[in-house]
Parts: sequence; structure tokens; C-alpha cells
Amino acid sequence: MKQDSTRNTSYTVDCEDYVHVVKFNPFDSGDSCSLIAYGGSNYVVVGTCRFQEEDAEVEGMQYKTLRTFHHGIRVDAIAWSPETRLDAIPPQIRFCTAASDRKLRLFTSDLQDKNEFKTFDGHSDYINDLVFAPNEGQEIASVSDDHTCRPWLTSLLEDFVNLSVTLKFSLLCCM
Repeated sequence: MKQDSTRNTSYTVDCEDYVHVVKFNPFDSGDSCSLIAYGGSNYVVVGTCRFQEEDAEVEGMQYKTLRTFHHGIRVDAIAWSPETRLDAIPPQIRFCTAASDRKLRLFTSDLQDKNEFKTFDGHSDYINDLVFAPNEGQEIASVSDDHTCRPWLTSLLEDFVNLSVTLKFSLLCCM
């Protein structure tokens, strides 16, 4: 296979401030472009990317910002909901963030008038990661340095199991 010397292996999206986290949407959003979100000190930007490898009419990469969400505090993690759909009328963007204040924020937007977020409070230390349940997106799980894994039911805004799993690790040392 002959390599095309005009292809780049990386592209640049100019950002206005520091970026602490970035995440592509791993779910089908009903559109041929890839959804991407990146978070900084006070905001989350959601946009679309289309690469020349995916669309012959694109030269390099096309990026379009769909919306900037005010976050108010540093964003440490982002998880996309499988409910996100660009082909819905109106479109639905849904994602959750973990922040340095030890809270999760669930953002929902129709990219027009509806732009809201709900706060989940329960961790007592740094939140390391979060993930949506892959089927319907009604549950989120988060893990923290407080040694807990917390599943959340998004419609109830609280721990739906109040599962505090103490994480125990074994360290094996080879000498």
C-alpha cells in the first residue's frame, strides 16, 4: 500500500485556554462526523470533527464548535452519554463531567434553548474517572480516591445503590 504523503497524523484545534481533558464520543450519534468534547479551567467545548480519511471532500480535518458550556471549575474527566443524538429533532447532547470540587455534573442541551446541568454530590475525594452505562445511558458510575465506586441513576440524582466499594489492592513486589 502506497502511503499518501499529504496526510497528517495529527491536527490542531486552537483553544482559548488550558485544556485538561478531551474525549471523543464512542457512541453512534446519528451523524457522519465524530463528536468531541474538551474541558478546561471553567468550560467544556463540544464540537464535531470530520477527517479526510472519513470524507474525500475534506482536506485534512474540519472542526466545528457546536457549543461552549460554562462549567465554573476545572474539568478533570468527561464521559459521553449514549443518548447523544445529532440526528434527533431537536439534537440532544448529553455528557457528564467530574470536577476538582468532587462533584459530577450532567449536561443536557438541544444546542438551542435547552442548556441545563444537574449536580451529583457524594464523593469525599478526587474523582478519577466516570462512565455511562453503554445501553441507555440512565446510569453513571464514578470512582474516587475516597476508595468508593458510586453508581448514579441520572433520573434520581442520587446514588441508586449507594454502593461504597472499598477498593483493596495487592501489591506484588518481585525482587
